[in-house]
This record gives sequence, C-alpha cells and structure tokens, in this order.
Amino acid sequence: MVVAGAVPGTVQASDNTLVSSSPAAGTTVDTSPPSLLLTFANPLGATNDVQVVCGGSPIAVGTPQVGPDGVSLSVTVPNPFPKGECVVSWLVTDANGQSGGNSTFSFTVANDPTATLAPVATTAPLGSTPGSVATTAPATSASNDDTTNTGSGSGGPLGLSRLLISLGVAVLFGSFVLIATAWPEGVEYILTVRFLRSAWLLTLAFAIFNAACMRAQITGNSIGSSLSPTSWGGLTDTTPGIAALARVIFVLLTGWVVMRPERVIDPATQLPALALPGLAVATLGFSRSGGQLAFLGYAAGIAHALAMAVWLGGLILLARVVLAGPGEEDLVHAVRGFARISTPALLITIFTGFIQMYRLDWGEIFTSSHGRVLFLKSIAVGVMVFLGVAARQFIKERVARVDAMTGQLAIRLRRAVGIEAVCGIVVLALTAWMLSLTPPKVAATSDNTSGLAASVQITNDTADVTVKFTAVVGPNAVRVEVDKPETGVAGLVIDFSPPADTTAPGVILSVPLTTSGVAVLPIEQGIPIGSPGVWTVTVRFGDTPIGSKTVLITNGTTVSTPDTQLSVTTLPATPASAAPAAVPEATTTLAPETTPTTATP
Repeated sequence: MVVAGAVPGTVQASDNTLVSSSPAAGTTVDTSPPSLLLTFANPLGATNDVQVVCGGSPIAVGTPQVGPDGVSLSVTVPNPFPKGECVVSWLVTDANGQSGGNSTFSFTVANDPTATLAPVATTAPLGSTPGSVATTAPATSASNDDTTNTGSGSGGPLGLSRLLISLGVAVLFGSFVLIATAWPEGVEYILTVRFLRSAWLLTLAFAIFNAACMRAQITGNSIGSSLSPTSWGGLTDTTPGIAALARVIFVLLTGWVVMRPERVIDPATQLPALALPGLAVATLGFSRSGGQLAFLGYAAGIAHALAMAVWLGGLILLARVVLAGPGEEDLVHAVRGFARISTPALLITIFTGFIQMYRLDWGEIFTSSHGRVLFLKSIAVGVMVFLGVAARQFIKERVARVDAMTGQLAIRLRRAVGIEAVCGIVVLALTAWMLSLTPPKVAATSDNTSGLAASVQITNDTADVTVKFTAVVGPNAVRVEVDKPETGVAGLVIDFSPPADTTAPGVILSVPLTTSGVAVLPIEQGIPIGSPGVWTVTVRFGDTPIGSKTVLITNGTTVSTPDTQLSVTTLPATPASAAPAAVPEATTTLAPETTPTTATP
C-alpha cells in the first residue's frame, strides 16, 4: 500500500498505513530536522526500522522509539541531513510482532546544515556493571547561546574568582600609579600602608583561588583538591591558564613593593615597582583567546586592563584612603592628579572595549548570550561615564579653588567617587560573566586545536582517517582528518575507550562529515578524558570498526606517543556506503571546517 502524498517506493504486503509524518511527505524544510516522527493507523510492535538516504548516501539516525500512543515512531537525527532530497524507508511490525509492512516517503532539505556542537556525552566504561550512569560534560554550541565547559561544578566559583582577581590587581596597580604620579606623600600615611598590605594579601588569595578554579574546570576535580600549586601543571595547556599562573607569580612578587611602598616613588626602584603589579594586570588581557585578529585582541585586552586598573584602582584609593577625612594640601593634589590621569584612562578603556566588541560580537550583539551581556555592560559603562564626567566637573570647579581638604568636601567627594567605583565593580562583574560565554565570532572562527600531541592514523583499502587530540587528563581538543573515502563518509564515529583498570567513562565522538575533509573540536568544548593511562582510539563507520590504536595519556602532561609504542589492530575494511541506520545515543558532534561557522586552521 502506498501512503497518500508520499513518494512511491517498493511496497510489499502491508497491514499498516503511514497516516502522517514530520517532516511531511513531499514537503521542503529550511534545515535538517532534529528528529523524525512517523504516525501510523494501527498499533505498532516493539521491533521497527527506519533508514534515511540523502543525496544517495545513507545517513545514520537513532533507533526508532514507539510513542506512548502506540502508533507513532520517533527517530533522533544525531547528524544533520545535508541539503537535498532525503528518502525515508520504514519497516514496522504489528502488536503481535509480525510484519506490519514497509514503504518510503521523501522530503527535501533546502539548506546545508549549520555545524553544531552537541553536548559532550560520555558512555559507561567497557566492562562496567549494568546500571552504571553515563556522565555528561556540557560543551559549547555553535548556536550563539554559549557557555564554557563547567562540568566540574566550578563555573560559578570561577566567575567569582575572575571578578575578585580583576578587582584586586586593579586596586594594587591603580593605587601605585596614583601615588607615583600625584600623591607621593601617600606612602607616609599609615592608613595607606595598611590598605595596600591588606589589598595585596587579599589579591594573592584571589589569584590562588582563580588558578584553582581554572584547574578544577579542566580536570573535573573539586576546587579544594586543586588549591595546591603542585596540581596546576595542566594550566600550561591553554593561554588563559598560563596567564593565571603568571598572575599568581606577579602578585606574589608585588609584595616586594607593598612591604615598602616608598619604592614606587624612588627613581631607582620606581620602574620595577610599577612593572610588577602592571604585569599582573596585563595578564587579564589573555583571559580570552580566539576570535578574529587574535594578536590585536591580546594587545587591546592588555591596554584595556591597564587603563581600567588606573581608573578603578585610583578611584578606590581615593574613596578608602585619600578622602577618609580632612587633611592638608597633599590630599587636594591627589584628587586633582587623579582627575588628570583618569580621563585618558577612561577613554582608552572605552576605545579598547569597542575594539573587542568589534572582534567578538559585531553584528550579533542581540542574537548571542555574550552579546546581550555586552549590551548590559555598555549600559553600565554609560552610567559610569556620566558619573565620572560629573565628578571631574565638580573637582574642576570646587577643588581647584581650595588649598586644603575640609571634612565636608571630603564627604561629598567620597560619595561621588564611591558611587562611580561601585559602577566600575558592576562592569567588572559583567566582564567576568562574559568570560564564561563564548562570543559568536569565536564560535564562528575558532580552531583552537593547538598542542595536539597524539596522532592516530587508521588506514585500509577504503579508508584513511587521522585523529589528533591533546592527550591530557581533562578537556581535549580534537582534529579529525578524512582523506578517503571522498564520499559516503556519513556515520563516521570515533570511540575513546578508557584503560581497563579505571572507572573513567569512555567517549563517543560523532563526526558530521559527509565527504572527505577536516572537522575540529576546540579545547574550550573538548572531550573529557577522565584518567591517565593507555586509552584505545577506535575509528568506525556506524557499528563497523575500521581500526584502533592505543595512546598513553598522562595526568596533566601532554605526551607525544611514537608510532612504535602504538598497538595497531586493523579490522576488515568497510565499504564507503555501509553506514548503518543507528549510532549510539551518547555522541559529540565536531564542527566541520568547511562550514561557515568555523575558520580554516
């Protein structure tokens, strides 16, 4: 029996009829559907089969599931259908398990799929006992509504640590700049010394906390177990991680200045005294990697951080120390000096912030999470600029005519700069939030797959596939290169099987290539490798393996494994078109380099 409205196919004796489908037979859809839904006239049995062929190539789909109504079948689509006609073949059974008939229908996909990164899902380890729970590590999606991997539960504390360390280093550097340029008498005040030492101790604690949170995010371990500096080796695998380590060192060395603040006004020691906290601030410019014009991004990020610190750190020193009460002429000079240096610092902050906005969000501010938070930050910056201009105008009109700081004047100024400083802290909080989101331009252009130490090449008569990955415990960037077959690649899957003596889950990686080419997974969305040891990497088309090799993975250290140390198991070749109809449900999808949303490496 042929379904009304469907494209005729081979029809055999049939007791059942397809009543409707989604997508409907003979229709055209804009993009690949996330699933298929087939509704039949009569109840279905437990054993059914659905296969899809698009453009002459089989496309792997999920196992059909009978719905609660007993007459519908739902089929997941783990890999998007390509542009063109797709033919769906179905074969069902009846309630008694007997053949219920088969037929086909077709629909058309109007556009090529946009590469997406599905959640990095892991499977239970080989040989695990029944009932073991598969774990899931969230990954960044290319859908512009993105967050970084926080599978360890460190996402919230990591954001808080970013805010605290940014505020801490800004206070230290901004205070020293104000003292060096406008208030040399400040080092003689015991209140100044106490403030600087307290700020330094807190900033050092914030730096350690930030490094521990980053390490916990990478390894999936608790923050407490990541507090020891001996466990921070894995931070050197990423630019933000290296910056966090350098920040701890520079903040620690800044203690040399804090213990004797007069070094910041002594010509013999002024340069290193300002350089140490300045370098700590400069590391904030490396907190974001990737995106267009990466070198310009780092330069603008460093300038942005330094200018922000001069402005915000000076504000906080004014509010907490300089304007703590009435005083002599030196307090007036400090306020006037801050007004001179803060205006260009604020302008530089705004200008470099605009550069970063252009690199990371231009044209997609309202269509991405990062862009929407950036919009909120822009509003806060606008309020901050308004208050800053009003405060500078007040200083110009009132403070310029006095020779000493009266108690009433100190109170009015402290209130004004305090409100401005609060706005600055709000801006810092929004900045820390933005760092937990992936900008659309980074998601679209990032090929952050540097440092791929392990290279596994599987070849036989019909296939030549190379899998490269970081080979460390924690998130791993992956690059998959398919040289052959040139067509019919649909259903390519990479299995990462853990060592037999560990409880770490394995990982199944689904590669959305339909022809030869390259697909990448940046380390920000990397697959989770849960333990050191000898892992087995298996390349397969659907359920049919092509071959496998073993790779040694160490705890936090990248190891390049020579080919002579790899054990190779070459399995029977699989024809290019032999992609089965189902793939495991737990998959990660790589982003093909050929799509508009990734850049050429």
